[in-house]
This record gives sequence, structure tokens and C-alpha cells, in this order.
Amino acid sequence: MVNYISQSAASSLGLIRTDPTSVYIGVDSTNAYPSTGRPSVRLESKRTFQRGLFILDVAHMPAGCGTWPAFWTLGSSAGWPHAGEIDIIEGVNDATTNLMALHTTPGCAISGAGGSGNVISRNCDVNAAGQSPNQGCSISDARTTSYGTVLNSIGGGIFATEWNSAFIKVWFFPRGQAPADVFSSNPAPETWGTPAAVFQGACNIDEKFRDHRIIINTTFCGDWAGSVWAGSQCRTKASTCAEWVRNNPAAFREAYWRINSLKVWSQ
Repeated sequence: MVNYISQSAASSLGLIRTDPTSVYIGVDSTNAYPSTGRPSVRLESKRTFQRGLFILDVAHMPAGCGTWPAFWTLGSSAGWPHAGEIDIIEGVNDATTNLMALHTTPGCAISGAGGSGNVISRNCDVNAAGQSPNQGCSISDARTTSYGTVLNSIGGGIFATEWNSAFIKVWFFPRGQAPADVFSSNPAPETWGTPAAVFQGACNIDEKFRDHRIIINTTFCGDWAGSVWAGSQCRTKASTCAEWVRNNPAAFREAYWRINSLKVWSQ
């Protein structure tokens, strides 16, 4: 139920704008769209990356029924999922915790405790037996401050991802709790303590994750937010996700990103 619009259209509608300290990336929250998707933005990096340290300082993220926001990286070669996918911030509808995940071809799995989060699935193969389609290997942050309305209520936080040949780790620091060097020109993730997620195990990371673009987007309904609608509290608002998204523009006033910075150290 999304209609991704061009940069010029998004700018003229006020869906993308900057102020002296942050960038705003929003969706249309004014009009009903009875026959088309709700206008939104998908922002992709022009450069691609292979390993690195990615630090996002987010002040506000999209939240609410019908939403499916994500901050992620995606392999730009060989077709999905042959170059891999790394989901750093993702969730749907009225979720209260962040879900981090990897998506690959067969031959990649994680082991161990998985960090401070809760390991939901261990096989990163999008077609793994015994897992939902496209579930991949996934770890849920144990803290409700990591996603959605609670994250926004504390002023956001810092998401840091370290990707090298041995592992992919994700930290989340609520606003005011990040190590000082996170904001420096020489961050030292080895001193940051236990990550929220550690993806490591029987996986050749250099083979499975190649040439990634950074993506920030907000979509609606679809294979995830739409498919779980009936089992969420959102079902009391409308019979389907699509109906809610089409006809309730004011419900999406909080469906925006406000990003203070995104810093990347990469080879």
C-alpha cells in the first residue's frame, strides 16, 4: 500500500526536508488514497559498501498501525538474496521491540547467545526449513526503548552496526546512554560492551554479503505488516491493513524519520 515518489515530488510535498541539525523523511498524512498506495520515500545510498562501521543517530522513527519502517542494507549485485540483506531497524504496526535480521542464500547460520537480544531464528537462508518464508536469522532487542513510540518518547537513540569478515554486530544505545567515542572521529566498538545482536557462526560473511547500499524507507502493509494485522491490536481499527492505510491519513502523522546523522567508516 505504498507509492514511492520522486525526490522532487517528495520535496514539494514536504515529505523530505532539512533543518540545521536533522533530516526529516516522512509520508503523506493529509489525503486519503482509496485506489493507490500512500505516498512515501525510499532513500538509497549511491555508494555501495563492503564491511564497515555504520552509526545512525535517530531522533524519531515511523510508528503506528499499518507502518513498516526499516533502516537496512541490501546487496546490489546478483539479485536478492544472493548478495545478502542486513536489517538493522525493522518492525511493523504496534511492535514494541526492534527486530534485527540477516537474509541470505543457503549455507549461512548463526550460533551462540546472539548478544543481549533474544534469538528468534538461526538459519539465515530465506528458504530455511522450519522457519517462516524469508525469516532469515533474526534477533529481537529485549528492550522496548529500541523501537516505535517508546523510542520516540525518549528522544530516539544510536544504532551502530559493525560488519567485518568474522561477524555482524548491532548495538543500540538509548538517548543519553551512548559511549562518548560513538560521536568521535575514532569510535572503538570493541569497548562498547555486549551488542544487542551478534550474527556469527557457520557463515562466510564475505561471500554472503557483498556491495551493499544503505536504505531508509517507510512502507505500509505488505507481506509482513499486512499479514500479521489480524493478530495485532491494530485489527480493532479496520478489517484490513490496506483499508486503514488508504482511508486514515491523520493516523500517519507520526510515521516519519528524523535523523540527526549517519556516519560510515568503510574500506
